[in-house]
Amino acid sequence: MFADQQRGQALVLGIVIAAVGAASLVVLYNFGQTIEARSRLTHAADAAAYSGALVQARALNAIAYVNRSQIAHQVAMAHMVTLGASAHYLDAMQSQRQRGNPPASLIAMLFGPDAGAAYQGARGPSNADGRLASAFAQHDRVVHQVLEMAAREIVGDLTASRERAMREVLAANYPAFGEINAGGASAAASPIDLRLLTDGWPGYTERHAATRKAGLRPATEDAVARYGFLDRRNDTRRNPWAVSSRCPLHRHELRRRGSTWLGPDGHWGALDTQSYHALRSNRWIGCYFREYAMGWGTVQGEKSRAPDDVEFVEDPPADFSQEDFWRWVEHATSWNIFDGATNPMANSYAMASARRWPGRGLPAYREVASKRLAEPLRFAIAVSLDSSVVQTTDADSAVTAPSGQFRYTALGRTGAVTVSTAAETHFARPERRADGRSELATLFRPYWQARLSALTQLEAVQAGRLR
Repeated sequence: MFADQQRGQALVLGIVIAAVGAASLVVLYNFGQTIEARSRLTHAADAAAYSGALVQARALNAIAYVNRSQIAHQVAMAHMVTLGASAHYLDAMQSQRQRGNPPASLIAMLFGPDAGAAYQGARGPSNADGRLASAFAQHDRVVHQVLEMAAREIVGDLTASRERAMREVLAANYPAFGEINAGGASAAASPIDLRLLTDGWPGYTERHAATRKAGLRPATEDAVARYGFLDRRNDTRRNPWAVSSRCPLHRHELRRRGSTWLGPDGHWGALDTQSYHALRSNRWIGCYFREYAMGWGTVQGEKSRAPDDVEFVEDPPADFSQEDFWRWVEHATSWNIFDGATNPMANSYAMASARRWPGRGLPAYREVASKRLAEPLRFAIAVSLDSSVVQTTDADSAVTAPSGQFRYTALGRTGAVTVSTAAETHFARPERRADGRSELATLFRPYWQARLSALTQLEAVQAGRLR
């Protein structure tokens, strides 16, 4: 009787256990599907963030190349004005030689046959000034239009380019979903949504005038210093024998002077002169140097001024047939004609006939903002995958919301799988400096690289609000 009452209870227990097991398998399957979706989405989001940081790195490196191109064009323009001054100088020297003031034979006798031959053979190239001025204008146009426009477009397009790259990476990881939503766009377009949590780009770079002590100007001056052709072109020769018993240690001098400079206004200038300084003496002032200008030439900006150490007068006399040289110097100038080392007379002729080339001077340039020099350029994103595309056993084989008979906590409150990640663009030299010191980030060296980054506390809080 008792045995009959126990018959069938094991079957009920077995059914209960089977039901619990089936439910557990369903929940485990659903949970596994969501975890798989989250893992895949995490890899896709990391790839998208890294691609965005790479876009930033390429943009900053592109700006660095623009800045370096600006320097290269400035070096070329310095060569142009130097060649222009040299051509002007040779034209003037040819004219003076033809006038015999001074004669080439005298220069050869006093300072050697090579000096006489150089004076005799001086001849400027045909139409050099026009051709060089045209080339200078082309460089100026590239500097202020082409390169400036390129830098402006790089800066202005970075945000859109970065987002476009990230959406393309997400689309490549989920080709079946088509174009990826951007910044909370309508979910009808795609089940994947990309949102920017934080962005360090606004204010990361600044546009500076090139007259500052740091940046483009000193970098340009350092580059120009590498070229001997742009260095000072100074040389002095003296004849070997005594000229006057009043000053037995003095000699006739042949002074060659030349320099290329970048003025305070950001315009290039160059000056080349050569003068024969004949040693003279009289009872009124004793020994002095009578300057005979042999060659002169200068090229400068339209409103530029010569350096302060260039001695000259505004309206030099064409000759001294009406007045002694020393008397004119005494009442019209403050020149040192007793032991001076320059060519003030030739300088004056050069300034009176200066070639003025139009130009806009040094351009503005872009650099990392001073208060951001120690910071990488970072951003954080959140990527969401709508639960409707996560294949599970709930709601017609797809989870539409975190509710139902087999509810679980793998999805957020929004009914979507949401992950967040961050990436940054940082400045890193490919090798250490020779002096071992660290180097601050700069947009004059294309050493910008991309990497993923951990979320900050603020970014994590913002990401949590989207789940």
